[in-house]
Amino acid sequence: MDLDTLTAWCHSLAKAYSVGVRLYRGGEPLYYYSVYPLHPDPMGPCIPKILECDAEVGIITTPAYQFYGFLTVEPKLRVILGPTRALRGDGRELDELLALLSVPAQEREGYAQALRSAPVISAHRMAWLLSSLATALRGRPFPVEQVWLDIQAADNQQAVHASHARQRVEEADDEDAQQLVRQSYAWEQLVVSYIEDGRPDTLRELFSAPPKVTAGRMAQNGLRQVRNMGICTAAVAARAAIRGGLDPQDAFLVSDLYIQKLELMTDPAAIERLAQEMMIDYAQRVERLRGPEAGQDRFFRLCAQYVSQNIFTTIRAERMAKELGYTRAYLCTRFKQEAGVSLTRYIQREKVAEARRLLRFTDQELGEIAALLGFSSQSHFQTVFKQITGETPMACRRNSQV
Repeated sequence: MDLDTLTAWCHSLAKAYSVGVRLYRGGEPLYYYSVYPLHPDPMGPCIPKILECDAEVGIITTPAYQFYGFLTVEPKLRVILGPTRALRGDGRELDELLALLSVPAQEREGYAQALRSAPVISAHRMAWLLSSLATALRGRPFPVEQVWLDIQAADNQQAVHASHARQRVEEADDEDAQQLVRQSYAWEQLVVSYIEDGRPDTLRELFSAPPKVTAGRMAQNGLRQVRNMGICTAAVAARAAIRGGLDPQDAFLVSDLYIQKLELMTDPAAIERLAQEMMIDYAQRVERLRGPEAGQDRFFRLCAQYVSQNIFTTIRAERMAKELGYTRAYLCTRFKQEAGVSLTRYIQREKVAEARRLLRFTDQELGEIAALLGFSSQSHFQTVFKQITGETPMACRRNSQV
């Protein structure tokens, strides 16, 4: 299998299972993709164990009971999937991981939130997945019993301890249902924040490979259950869009139209797709409020994408213009013409929108948030924040907790 085919296969696996997938040749990383990109790669501390293992196919268990599965495609060429399952433990394991990875203090909460959103795949299910992939690659059966688990025993005495450790892993699998509930809430909060901030492109990427989520039983009939979930989604999305600046009357009118449409549908999969389209629609409406008449313009979207991807850095017009292939004067003039707001002000608004998310979902100090978003000082951050939102950062945090 050539490298292009291998990387396309890895990309498909990542999309299919909402999990990070890597391709390594020896100790050299060739490819990495995840719907939840994490930098640095949380697999870091496990790399030596995975790459040096003699097994063809296996599963590594981290101290926080997350799993990484690996599959040998050919000598020294391995595909690695993970992490899977939400974090367990009392927090020390996570702290140790973040320290080993040298994740900056101001980025740790966001990094941990992404880790908590890992797909819920137990060791048992991961083993069957690897078994099926190995069978397809080799053209012959690869029994699931041959999938190696990193709990091994060198002698009979160690076998007793290994058996106990393996039992702990299997018992941890039984907790997946509870972790799925926690993951579902984290997923909902993430989606809501992207609607509120008008980020349809980010939602599309998330929806391209969503994790497994759960919801409370709202009806005995399966079709009625899916419809009720759609109705609840409409209400949540409408309120998120209102917080993002959409007129309440317009928001609820859109909600009513979607609800009427889904009530006429009989295909559960189509209802779920409509719910996703609805959330993207709301995010687009909020986005258009931020870039009048420019939401669909290629130039504006190119600029908006650059700002979004560099939101945690100091964005300078000169560098932005150079990387996008324009002169600084042309970039700033055309942006103002098409977006109806200066580039500087747009960048400030996007940074403040990200700051609102950090204030709502983390306990980071104002100074940390200001530094993380590239403001020159905490006082500058507070001034810009109040100019754009009409309230101070601390007032925003207090109001979000009401």
